[in-house]
Amino acid sequence: MSEKTYTEEIVERSRKDSRLPDEKFGQSTYDLYCVPVDLYKKYKDKVLRLSLSYQEWVTSEDSGVILKRVSGFTDEEIADRVGLNEDTVRRIRCMAEWDIPMEVWRNAAEFKLKHRLEKPLGCTDRNIKNEPS
Repeated sequence: MSEKTYTEEIVERSRKDSRLPDEKFGQSTYDLYCVPVDLYKKYKDKVLRLSLSYQEWVTSEDSGVILKRVSGFTDEEIADRVGLNEDTVRRIRCMAEWDIPMEVWRNAAEFKLKHRLEKPLGCTDRNIKNEPS
């Protein structure tokens, strides 16, 4: 009996945590979490533009940071707008987020660390205006 890879263990835990029906456990990771490439290419830009994935933070005059309002929608709202079901929209959004270059994620993380938005342990002096609750 071969030992499971760490990725296989994580996927299995994720499936259990999501309370997926047993028949979904036989699916490959791709089948479970992805959509066909042609469907992805057709909808990825529209789904990502409509999603809540993008946040814009700006520095205020007093060195605080402001989360600018973004007109993002939930997966359910996007599904209604583009004519797909919610699960398909969620898969497309997740795949599109995976496609975002690492530089973008690194820049966002560095900005958040610089402005103490990551809330490291013991940090209570976050200076965020209009922070969503």
